[in-house]
Amino acid sequence: MAERIGVYAASRISARLPGLIFRGQRGGDTGLNAHLEVVEAYPKMGKVVGLQIRSDEEGELERTARGYVCRGEMAHVAYWLQHSLPVLVMVHERRNDRILWEVVSPETIEVSAESWELLVPHDQVYGPDAVGAIAELPCYSPYLARLALDRPWMELIEGGCGVLLEMDEWINRPSAQGSLRVCVLKEGGERDAVFEWPFQTHADMPHVFRLPSLFPWAHIEVDRAFYRERGAASDDRGGSLFPWTVEAGEIARFQLRLSLNDLGRSFLMTQRFLRRGEFPEVETGGDLGEDYRRGIKFQIYDRGRN
Repeated sequence: MAERIGVYAASRISARLPGLIFRGQRGGDTGLNAHLEVVEAYPKMGKVVGLQIRSDEEGELERTARGYVCRGEMAHVAYWLQHSLPVLVMVHERRNDRILWEVVSPETIEVSAESWELLVPHDQVYGPDAVGAIAELPCYSPYLARLALDRPWMELIEGGCGVLLEMDEWINRPSAQGSLRVCVLKEGGERDAVFEWPFQTHADMPHVFRLPSLFPWAHIEVDRAFYRERGAASDDRGGSLFPWTVEAGEIARFQLRLSLNDLGRSFLMTQRFLRRGEFPEVETGGDLGEDYRRGIKFQIYDRGRN
């Protein structure tokens, strides 16, 4: 009921805003309950924005000094970040009869291994001043959004944590559905977190062939120490992926380890630059030469550095 009140309020406020057409979502969508169409006289771009509208009466929102903290299912944020449309989360404050909003993006969504949260600020009110900002929202690449969603896993690996994939596959039953258990290892080898990672593939495709597209940012290899302990030699198979056991000729069990590949390392570096302006130090490539180092500019720089 509270959600419908929020949708009605957004529709009512939108009717007073030039340049926007509000369309409620009848149902059946994942995490979107309305759309906004941006109306332009010329050229007509046909831009549409997806909306997730909540109400402060639902009792599920945390109100802070800065705004409302929205949380929800991982399925929703994965859908939003990979959507071809820009997506906004709106919060209806019934007491003040106003709508607050925030765009869903890799910069505004905080994702951990099993949850997400988004701050909808008090000072971002849905009204005439918001029309231009909404009209200029970029459409994000779904591939970039995929990487943003997986960023916590990459940062764990970069920080020195071990991340393992456990996969069991029925090798005599063609199935398009699979599931991975993603495990984070503590320093002592204990498993700190386990996350179920469901996926889809072709019914006749071995699940191991689907892994590179699920983790494009990672180098995937068998957990060599684990395999050796169980007598499954891996050194003579190069970089191939294979199960450490096949139980009763039916269930193949894999334990694999993730490390960052060039794409993962480049993405993290790009994210740090976009979020905080961090960039790698430039290497001069060797000795600058005595003539250059005797220059006043270099002398001032060298004194300031030391």
